[in-house]
Amino acid sequence: MFPFEEDTEEEDINEEEEWYPKEYEVDFATGKLTGKIVEGSKAIAAWCYLALLIPRYKYYQYSWDYGSELRELIGSNNSDEYIESEVNRFVTECVSENPYVNGIENIQIERQESTLKITFTIITDYGEEEVDINV
Repeated sequence: MFPFEEDTEEEDINEEEEWYPKEYEVDFATGKLTGKIVEGSKAIAAWCYLALLIPRYKYYQYSWDYGSELRELIGSNNSDEYIESEVNRFVTECVSENPYVNGIENIQIERQESTLKITFTIITDYGEEEVDINV
């Protein structure tokens, strides 16, 4: 009767759109953003890189689930075995917060005076990607 009342069936609004991960590209060698946008496994690798560099619990703008505690290990006099087990734990905890990461493989740790060089492979639905980080 009224022109603004239409008798139409509701479309299925609850259809979930699949979200494809996008992130700004990070040059792992320099640690700087390149300004390009990457997608898929490269985007997830960039997210992991940035999440591992952010100290957990330090900044209010990040949730307590985001970031890592890797910097606590720098300069410690603990044994190499302890450092390795803690790095494995910290990396796994941090990276597994991303719902697109299905697993982590080949975590390699190289201790150089006051720097930790960490290399690992993330497994996602979009492929595998290697991440290198110096902390």
